[in-house]
Amino acid sequence: MKVARIILSLAILVGVTASAVSPAFADSYGGGSVQGYSTDSPLDNGTVVQLSADKSTDVKIATQANLANMFGVTVDRNQLLVAASNDTLKNEVFVANSGTYDVLVSNQAGSIAVGDYLTLSSINGVLMKAGTDEKTVFGRATKVFDGKGVTLGTTALKDVNGATTKTVTLGSIPVAINIEHNPNDKTTKVNVPDFLERIGVAIAEKTVSPIRIYLSLGITGISILAAIAMLYSGIRNGLISIGRNPMSKKSIFRALAQVIITALLILIIGLFAVYLLLKL
Repeated sequence: MKVARIILSLAILVGVTASAVSPAFADSYGGGSVQGYSTDSPLDNGTVVQLSADKSTDVKIATQANLANMFGVTVDRNQLLVAASNDTLKNEVFVANSGTYDVLVSNQAGSIAVGDYLTLSSINGVLMKAGTDEKTVFGRATKVFDGKGVTLGTTALKDVNGATTKTVTLGSIPVAINIEHNPNDKTTKVNVPDFLERIGVAIAEKTVSPIRIYLSLGITGISILAAIAMLYSGIRNGLISIGRNPMSKKSIFRALAQVIITALLILIIGLFAVYLLLKL
């Protein structure tokens, strides 16, 4: 009996541990939206693709020239819990445009660290570390890639004359997909002071464009000035009225209270408009 109880206890412990670990793994890999698409030719798993201009059901390899058109990455159907095939799709591939999946990368722009933003490299369908010149990023790396250890080989980059300019190493790492404007875009850094950018990010909980930050600053300034002007005018007129007719204090104070409430409402509405502008 004691041996049986010990075995039962160990089984329960293993079951609880497995149930605790499995969700954590599920959260760190996979998930998001995955759908089948048609392609002109078979694509390797981990290839970044863009939608075809002709059909919304077709995808093709994404190119650096069309950086803003990045749509998703081809994934291994064997890693999907559910993968319903569509016989009408030519060379069907499954594409994820959110979640965390393995993506082909290169060290063209240097070693990739965990958390680095990634964008398309000179090699079609392959990502690299994003700098400050690229306008759009595909997502963030969740694993290091330095061109050492396990790789997928090397390839030579060539200029317009066909001369080799650089040899890069290819690999595959998990990437948290989130196609968005590059937060490190140098135009954003140049145009917006750091403290304004920090305030915008703190309020919106995301990267905010310079236009929205400056519009929000303008709305805030106008709201504050309007509230101050209304308060000043109301208090000044109230004091003058009391001086002329002391017997009308109650009505004057009532009117003054209404002016104060109106000024506060203007300020609150202005700040709420700023919040919506940054948040949405």
